[in-house]
Amino acid sequence: MGLDIYTGTLTRYYTQNWKTATQQFAEAHGIQFQTVRFQPEQENGQSIEEIKGIVTEWRDNIISGLKLDPAPLWNEDYDTTPYYTNKPDWDALHALMLYAAAKFSSQEVPATIEKNFDVSRHSIVEEFLKSTEFNLTFFNENGWWLPIEDRFIFRYTLPNSQENTLATSALLLAELSSLNALEWKADSMTIISWSTTEGYPVEGVFSKEDGFKELASHETFETESLAKFAFSILWQAAEFSLEHGAVMLYDY
Repeated sequence: MGLDIYTGTLTRYYTQNWKTATQQFAEAHGIQFQTVRFQPEQENGQSIEEIKGIVTEWRDNIISGLKLDPAPLWNEDYDTTPYYTNKPDWDALHALMLYAAAKFSSQEVPATIEKNFDVSRHSIVEEFLKSTEFNLTFFNENGWWLPIEDRFIFRYTLPNSQENTLATSALLLAELSSLNALEWKADSMTIISWSTTEGYPVEGVFSKEDGFKELASHETFETESLAKFAFSILWQAAEFSLEHGAVMLYDY
């Protein structure tokens, strides 16, 4: 399963009123595309208003339980609040995890990573995760972040009744800012540019006349380039979350 980042209202998310970056590309070029997700979708038969009622009550319970006063900007609608999405995929996220683990523990970053590598079994990451000093929320591969300006993390039941770790988008931005200050010291425009200038090497080209033509197949990737690519997507999603009052999550 691939990994997408979604930032928008949960009403829009659970009613499937959004399109992944890959889906948007496919539709723009007349390519057939089907989205398959690991996580179960909301039960069939629920109306938009029923779903909106469930997620609105869930939001209000969190705001009340955390005693957030004033209440944060947190929208829940079907098609008014815009959404942000992009596709880092797992290898880029894992490259970012490896890069952060190495930098925060003062170790050398491996120059390359293998395709589909198991980041949890990498010695640098294993050692880093044993530390009690850090608890980086983007290491949680069930990632959910709420549009709240305060920085904290807690366990709670999701609208689909699954228990999960929830953090705030402000906390994620603080984590990313710490890594940026430690290593790259890049400004906002540079960070945003990484989502188009860094990332996976080109493996093919597409045209309406000839369809997809494979140019190369890569089994190894540059660690820092993939890390910057994922970093940029998470950064933009977290900023979008706070600006538009929208939940951010991993979709797969």
